[in-house]
Amino acid sequence: MKALKLLIPVFMMIALSAPAALGQATVKVKDIAFIDGLKENQVFGFGLVMGLQGTGDSQSVLTQSALKNLLKNIGLQEDENIKSKNTAAVLVTGKLEPFVRVGDKITVTVSSIGDAKSLEGGVLVQSPLRGADNAIYAAAQGSLSFDEPARGRKSVKTAARIVNGGIVEREIEPEIIVENGISLVMKNWDFFEADQIIKAISGKYPDAKPDMAKGGKIRLSLPENVAFAEFISTVENIEITPGNRARVLVNEKDGTIVMGGDVRISEAVVSKDGVTIRVEKGKGTEKGPDKASVAHFKASSTVKDLVDSLNYIGASTRDIISILKALKDAGALHAELIVR
Repeated sequence: MKALKLLIPVFMMIALSAPAALGQATVKVKDIAFIDGLKENQVFGFGLVMGLQGTGDSQSVLTQSALKNLLKNIGLQEDENIKSKNTAAVLVTGKLEPFVRVGDKITVTVSSIGDAKSLEGGVLVQSPLRGADNAIYAAAQGSLSFDEPARGRKSVKTAARIVNGGIVEREIEPEIIVENGISLVMKNWDFFEADQIIKAISGKYPDAKPDMAKGGKIRLSLPENVAFAEFISTVENIEITPGNRARVLVNEKDGTIVMGGDVRISEAVVSKDGVTIRVEKGKGTEKGPDKASVAHFKASSTVKDLVDSLNYIGASTRDIISILKALKDAGALHAELIVR
């Protein structure tokens, strides 16, 4: 079998060492869970961007109709169609944080919905922003700004932002206390982490009586003689040991491969383009005197063994991705494989 020519690796490989080797990491409860009812709220609205240098919508009936209505609202009557390329119809979107107050400012995103070539240099006219209940919660207005494109990428001029361009007009009071208690919702459910949270809260606040509830929630009763803010703050800052999920993330566009430290590989043989990866019971990693096309490593090998072997034989990014897919399909890669 012909040997694979030595290639300089052009990929980025990030191998996260196993927690047992580097010491057990801990995370705070607020990093892996949130209080039920305490969430962001999305708002959106229609608007017009003015002041464009001939790069606006060319023949959009929607833009012409909206411009007529705008002029009518400020006391100007225009019966004929306004033929101008200095205006563009846009969709305005934003997010409201929990406990927002009237007068708070938010950043909004403005996106063209017509055939405008560019929104650069434009100004958004005051636009109401509505929530899912169709009520107006904010209003946005201001000059558009654009993010600098990444190196090698073309700048997009049909979408922009207005930093602090939205003003909250209606407060949102989240309902987080239900029947004299609150519920914690884990971002990614894990029984190991849930058990630690319940035990830690029980040790700190026995009167909270933490327990599993429907919907994968952890129900907590509000203890007496403890301030609500103090209780929430203490619970959110409790530290636990996270459950390690075996995952391999592959980005085929830029060649980035990220593997968790708990990834294990069982007995298997993979052959591709003259490269053979052989996983055998009882074998350690074997390397010949030169760059061979065969790499041996033992069953239940860690991600480090795989990386070392593939680097040793000079495998390219495409080879590594194909090998990982093949190992997963064969049931030898004991991890969730995510390809993007």
